[in-house]
Amino acid sequence: MTHRWVGIVMGLLMLLWFLSGVVMLFVRWPEVTAQERAAGLPPIAWSQCCTLGEAQPAQELRHATVEDLAGRPVLRFDGGVLDLSTGAPVERVTADEAAAVARAYAAAHGIAGTPGAAAAVTRDQWTVTGYFNARRPFHRFRFDDPRATDVYVSARTGVVAQVTDRPTRILNWLGPIPHWLYPEILRANTPLWSQVVIWTSIVGTFLTVTGLYLGVVAWRPPSRSGRDRRLTPYRGWMAWHHLTGLAAGVLTLTWVASGLVSMNPWGFLEGSPDSRVEALTGSFTLGEAVQAAAAAQAAGVSARQIETAPLAGRLHLMADGVRLDAQARPTPLAAPELAAAAARLGPATSGGLMTREDTYYFGHHTPVVLPVYRVILDDGVRFYLDPASGHVIRRIDGARRGYRWLFEAPHRLDFIRGFDRGPAWTAAMVVLLLAATTGVATGVWLGWRRLQADMGRLLRRR
Repeated sequence: MTHRWVGIVMGLLMLLWFLSGVVMLFVRWPEVTAQERAAGLPPIAWSQCCTLGEAQPAQELRHATVEDLAGRPVLRFDGGVLDLSTGAPVERVTADEAAAVARAYAAAHGIAGTPGAAAAVTRDQWTVTGYFNARRPFHRFRFDDPRATDVYVSARTGVVAQVTDRPTRILNWLGPIPHWLYPEILRANTPLWSQVVIWTSIVGTFLTVTGLYLGVVAWRPPSRSGRDRRLTPYRGWMAWHHLTGLAAGVLTLTWVASGLVSMNPWGFLEGSPDSRVEALTGSFTLGEAVQAAAAAQAAGVSARQIETAPLAGRLHLMADGVRLDAQARPTPLAAPELAAAAARLGPATSGGLMTREDTYYFGHHTPVVLPVYRVILDDGVRFYLDPASGHVIRRIDGARRGYRWLFEAPHRLDFIRGFDRGPAWTAAMVVLLLAATTGVATGVWLGWRRLQADMGRLLRRR
C-alpha cells in the first residue's frame, strides 16, 4: 500500500526526471566557458598601459589575466579588477562599457544584430546558481538577431558571464530545469533546493526498492508442464507494470540512487584541500604581474588575453596560448622542465605525456585537451597538467574517484570504452530511458485509477 500511494506523487516526479533526461542527451545548460569568453575579447589596447597606481605591489597572487575592457587594459586577479591605464581599481562597469563588451563578444561568435538597451539583472533563471555570485549584478543585452540572444555582462567585473538564446531557453525548460529541479524560485535558495533534491531522491530510491521487492515476490517462472507460461499473476495494466518494472527496475534504481549521490548528501564525497598545487606553481606579486604586462606591451605582444602561468616559483605568461617569460620572450615549456616541475608534487609511481583519454580524464559531452601530462602520486592522487603551461587541468583524489564510479558511471552509463558517447550510445540511452519511463508511467496510471476508485467508494458511503 505504501508503494502504491507514494508512487502516485513520486512517480510523477520520476516521470519528469526520465523524460527530461531524454532531452538532456541533446540539450546542455547554457554556460560561457573560459575558452569562449577569451575568444570573444578584442585585442588588448596597450596604448595606455601600464600603471600600478596605489595598489599594493607586494600583494601575493596565484593567478591573474590581462585583458581589454571597453578600450582600456585591465588586470584581473582574485576577484578584483585593476585599470592599467590609471592604476585605479574598477569598482563598477557602466552600461556603455558593458555594451562594448557584449558587441565584441557577439562579433567574435557570429551573433548578428545589435544589442538593445541594458537591463539591470541581479538574478534570473539563467544566472540563478552560486557560480554567478561574484559577478552580480549584470547588464543584460537582448540582441535583435533571429535567435533573440541575451548576453549578460557583469557590472562588477565587465566579463561576459552568460549567453542564452530563445531555442536554448525553451529547450532548457524541457530538459535541465525539470531534471535538476532548477526553477529560479527554488534554485535561488540553495540550501532548500539541495534538501528537496536529496529527499526526493531518497523517496524515489525507496519507491524503486519496494517496487523491485514486490515484483520479485509476485514473479513466477513458467510451469514445467508448459500449461501456464505466464510470468506474472496479473493481467492488463497491472501485468504491464509488473513486467516492465522488473525489466527496468534495476536501471531505474541505478539512475535514482546515483542522482542522489550527485548531490553529495551530508558531504560523504567531500574532497580535502591539496597544497601540492601551490608547490607546483608558486606565487607572484601584483607588482610583478604589472611589470610583466609592461614587458608584453614593450615587446609589442598582440593578444586577446595574457594569463599568468607561474611554474616552480617562476613567473611566466600565456599570450593566447603562446608561453612567454616575465620579460615577454618566447619560452616554450620543454619536457624536462615540465617533468622537473611535476616532481615538486611529490613521489610518483608514474608520469608522462598522455595522448589518449583515460578512466578519469575524458570528454563526455565536450572534448578534453590532449595531449596532457599525467602524474600519479604514491598516494593514488592524479594530476593532469597542461603541457604548454604547466597548469593543473584536473586533480583526481579519493573523493573524485568515488564521484566517478558512484555517480558519473552509473548515471551516464559511460564506463564501457568505445560505447560512452556518440550516436549509438545516445540511441541506447533513449531506449533505456523510455523503458524506465514505461515502468513508472504504468504504476502512476494504476495508482491514479485506484485512488479514483477509493475516493468514489468513500463518497458513496457518505
